[in-house]
Amino acid sequence: MNYSRGEIVKNYINPEPRIAASYQLNNSSAVKLSYTRNTQNLHLISNSTSSSPTDKWIASTNIIKPEIADQLALGYYKNLKNIPYELTIEAYYKTMQNQIDYRDGAQVFTNEAIETQLLFGKGRAYGIEWQLKKTSGRLNGWISYTLSKTERKIEDINNNNWYNARQDRTHDIAIVGMYQLSQKWVLSANWIFYTGDAVTYPTGKYRIDNEVYFYYSERNGYRMPNYHRLDIGATRQLKKGKHFTSELNFSIYNAYGRANAYQVNFRESETDPTKTEAVQTSLFTFVPSISYNFKF
Repeated sequence: MNYSRGEIVKNYINPEPRIAASYQLNNSSAVKLSYTRNTQNLHLISNSTSSSPTDKWIASTNIIKPEIADQLALGYYKNLKNIPYELTIEAYYKTMQNQIDYRDGAQVFTNEAIETQLLFGKGRAYGIEWQLKKTSGRLNGWISYTLSKTERKIEDINNNNWYNARQDRTHDIAIVGMYQLSQKWVLSANWIFYTGDAVTYPTGKYRIDNEVYFYYSERNGYRMPNYHRLDIGATRQLKKGKHFTSELNFSIYNAYGRANAYQVNFRESETDPTKTEAVQTSLFTFVPSISYNFKF
């Protein structure tokens, strides 16, 4: 297909209506309801057997339509009496149109037009989120937990059944704390945990002309190892004025050196070709840093 210079190939007009309402039950609690529609014209295409650098960002075309998401959320907010805590609980349900994924056997590094390697369908996501937040005092922070599910249904993938999206995370936990040690020093810590990404692992292998090929069954039917890490930091206030403030921050990323999986590859065992080995790649253990921040 050929187009002349400056020619408009395709227009997409997608309104994004949003509405939100809240009802005050009493002086300390409220119920909130919202509906949101979002559209996205940049699409992330992920290889379900590995992480970057095979992930690609592509723009909408006359074939690749914008993704559209409609989300309905219902929440409950409570300001706990006599203690400085806020409790928030929210449940949501989201439907998604024009979802994109690689077809089975796609050539990820092909020079052909990317559209030849893609299939299109729908998606859904639903879950519930809790957050308990301390808002005052020398020690403050929050604890949050999300239980969720994200799925896709695309014709000719996974026998046309729903399957886990790459971004699906069953559990997501965050614990954040900040302690005002003195007027000059603030200590902080952040611990996160979430379920490993959904991936496709080989369930068998076969050999053709002395070359080994892996056989894959259901799409995204397996999980990367769970991810968790602890970050700690200390901030020293250097100067605080009406027009200028500055501070020095010392921090350690992944303080206990957790070797979280970035990628898992499969290969034949060098000592026994009948066996297959899973090899995990990790990027960072602990990373110390010092930063200087200022505002004016």
